[in-house]
Amino acid sequence: MPENRKVAELMVPLAEYPVVYETDTLKEAILTLRNYRAAGHHHRSVLVFSRTKKVQGEEMLVGILTTRDILNAIKKNKMLYDNTELFTMSWAFFYRREPLEELTITRVGQAIRPLVDAYVQADDTVTRAIELMMTKNVNILPVFKGKKAVGIIRAIDLLDYIADMLA
Repeated sequence: MPENRKVAELMVPLAEYPVVYETDTLKEAILTLRNYRAAGHHHRSVLVFSRTKKVQGEEMLVGILTTRDILNAIKKNKMLYDNTELFTMSWAFFYRREPLEELTITRVGQAIRPLVDAYVQADDTVTRAIELMMTKNVNILPVFKGKKAVGIIRAIDLLDYIADMLA
């Protein structure tokens, strides 16, 4: 019955998502995401793991880096670099390689959305995931089984669930 479906039934397994580490640079994250998309995947975020923190002997998921997070970090770096305010900042630097090189040396760990309270368990209901996305204003949630990350549930996956409910 669709109304009893669990998050585990709709989630995307971790193995299907691009991965970077919190110590990688934004440039490395951007290139990783681009290469993943070039290979035919349509993800707009990368999973961020720690090389030092472990869960059950495996690297720990510490955050998610979305395309919006990347752009916001570049914008913040540009404002700090030029000591400018948002309304006076020129966006022309996106057209030149050298400034972008300087603005993407930030470590991913400084730009990620931490996993504080926007996550679900694999055995949670899909309606719980919808509720969290709506109340936390996010489009992607990590899925855990206990303390170990096992997948990702996206807003588009939940739209499919809603379509099933309407059919």
